[in-house]
Amino acid sequence: MGGRKLIKALFFDLDGTLLTSAKKLSSKTKTALKACRDMGIKVFTATARPPLLSKMLNLTGDEEELLQDGGVFYNGGCICCSNNKLYTFLPEEAVRKSIEVIKQYRDANLAIQMKDEKHSFRFNLSDNEYKLWGVDDVDRVPFENIVYAHVVKIVIFSPWDILPELRDKLINTIGTIANVYLTGRNDFKSIEIVDKRVNKKLAIDRLIELCRLNHDEVAVFGDDFNDMEMLKGFKNSIAMGNACDEVKSCAGYITLGNDEEGIYYALREILKLI
Repeated sequence: MGGRKLIKALFFDLDGTLLTSAKKLSSKTKTALKACRDMGIKVFTATARPPLLSKMLNLTGDEEELLQDGGVFYNGGCICCSNNKLYTFLPEEAVRKSIEVIKQYRDANLAIQMKDEKHSFRFNLSDNEYKLWGVDDVDRVPFENIVYAHVVKIVIFSPWDILPELRDKLINTIGTIANVYLTGRNDFKSIEIVDKRVNKKLAIDRLIELCRLNHDEVAVFGDDFNDMEMLKGFKNSIAMGNACDEVKSCAGYITLGNDEEGIYYALREILKLI
C-alpha cells in the first residue's frame, strides 16, 4: 500500500520500453496505464521522439487519452505540460559544426528537428518514411532554409555502419557544448544530438517542479543509453529486461522485457500500484 500512496507520476521511455518491438502498446500495458490514471497517477512519456506521437505511432483515441498528460520529448529538449511547450535549443555553433562533420559522409542522412516540430532532412525520404517521422508536407523545411536558432535536436540515422565513427568525431568536435548519444537496436539506430544542458533526467526535474512533485513521488522506466541519467537520478527507476547490462546497472529495479509485459509486471509486482 505504501507504493500506492507514494507514486504520483510515471515517466516512460517509448521505444524498447513502453512499446513492444512492433511499436505498439500491449493490451496489458494499456490496462495498467488506465488503472494508474484512474487512481490519479500522471502518465508521462520520456522519449527521444518529438511531440508527434499520435501521427508517428498511429495511436487510437483511447491510446492518445492514456498519454495525454504530456512529458519529455527530444531527449529532454522539449517539455510538454498543460498544453505548454518549453524548448531548449542547441547552440547555433553546435548545429553548424555538426552539419559540417556530417557532410563529410556523402551518404549520411539526418533530420533537423526544430521548434513547433518543423523538420528538415538532408535527403528526401519516401512518403511512408515521412509518416514514420510524423511529418506532413507543411512541417518540412528545405535543408537550405534551416533556422539554426530554432534547432532542438539533430538525428543522424543512416547508413548504420558509419554511426560509431561519426559519433566519436562529433564528440570530439562539439562534445563540450552538446550531448551526443548513439542509441537504438536492430530496427533503428541513430546518433542524437541535443544541448549540453539537456537530458531526460534534467527535463523530468523541471516538469515535476511545475507539477509540484518531489523525486520520491516519481518512477521512471527505460532501456537505452539515453535513459541512463534518468535511471541513475531517481530512486524508483526501472530498467527493462531487454536493456544492456550497462543500462541495467543504473536502475534501482529490473523488470521483464518490453515484449514480455515488463511494464505491467513492474507496475504490479515491483511498484505494487495496480
